[in-house]
Amino acid sequence: MQVEEVGAEATYDLRARVLRDGAPEIDVRFSCDDEPAAIHLALGDRRRPVAVASLVPAPTDLRPGRVAWRLRGMAVEPALQGRGLGSLLLDAVVERSRAAGAEVLWAHGRDSALGFYRRRGWSVEGDGYLEVGIPHHTVVLDLATKG
Repeated sequence: MQVEEVGAEATYDLRARVLRDGAPEIDVRFSCDDEPAAIHLALGDRRRPVAVASLVPAPTDLRPGRVAWRLRGMAVEPALQGRGLGSLLLDAVVERSRAAGAEVLWAHGRDSALGFYRRRGWSVEGDGYLEVGIPHHTVVLDLATKG
């Protein structure tokens, strides 16, 4: 399976089903989806991807002065979770971020996914919080150190 860049709309179905439990009243579009620098990635058929993620340049107070990109809306088809698709997609996220000049990646990680991020070298930082009623922590991956 190959990761490819897609339009934001190609991520909406999987975002809705995985991240919002299919609740039709919850909008799965992000304000950053249409930013010119935004990158939307899909694994599998672009009409029905099995994994999606979006990236956008966004500073973080956790790494002031560093070129930072934010990972948003990462989702893997539930029946296919645990088969390495998330890792494959996250590798592509890191690769694309580095190519765009990012020094740090960050995201609001669901507490249920913190082990996934930790195993891939991300750190969990700060206190937990609720986002859309779900426990989260901020996760950070340092891609480059400033010298």
